[in-house]
Amino acid sequence: MSSTLTGCLRPRLVQHTTQATRSLHASSVQLVGRSHKKVNFKAHAIKNRKEHAEIYDEQDRAYDMEQMGDWEYDDHHTYGHLLIENIRDVRKYVRMMKFEHPTLSQYAKPFRPPPSTNILRFESTVTVGDKVQAQDRKVVLRVKVSDLGLKGPELHKFLLLVGVRYNPETDELKMSESRESTSLLNKKRLADTLSELVNEAKKKDDMFADVPLNFSYHKYKYKMPFPKEWLPKSN
Repeated sequence: MSSTLTGCLRPRLVQHTTQATRSLHASSVQLVGRSHKKVNFKAHAIKNRKEHAEIYDEQDRAYDMEQMGDWEYDDHHTYGHLLIENIRDVRKYVRMMKFEHPTLSQYAKPFRPPPSTNILRFESTVTVGDKVQAQDRKVVLRVKVSDLGLKGPELHKFLLLVGVRYNPETDELKMSESRESTSLLNKKRLADTLSELVNEAKKKDDMFADVPLNFSYHKYKYKMPFPKEWLPKSN
């Protein structure tokens, strides 16, 4: 059975192979029956070069500003197309608000204020709709010094260590970090730095009691009270 199929398929395979070979060599040899006619390769190359040049010239003319016809007020100008593109973007987000946002209500959670034990406050910037910018990795740490539980000599030493980062008017310590590659790493670095400062302030080897605190770097701002007579009178 297999030999019979092979015998039937062999002439067709030879025929297809011959046709493929002939089409492959058609650019160099023209087969007319049994006679072979050689082709002038130089003339053939010149002809192909002219055909390709005509195609490229047609493409160049399609995008050539000098060959472009006069505007017959049958299309929007560039700013019109930009305006239409902005309208499309707005409509896209309006459709999302109407059809997709209501489906997210099942994932909503009630707001719960942070507990009093969370004394650290981190601030960072996130650029929406763009690549990660350089300012996105910067993190700012704010904490009330009174919430750190330092008293007496320990507080004195801690304030000497933090220096100008302490605001005596608001009793707030502010530190920033941007040396790491991501905001999470900078956040961890700030937390570790604060922990090291607190541990160093609690060491009893040298409390720097003879070094006075100097807050001359801070410029106190006088806040003028708002005149009460300017407030609207409630009925």
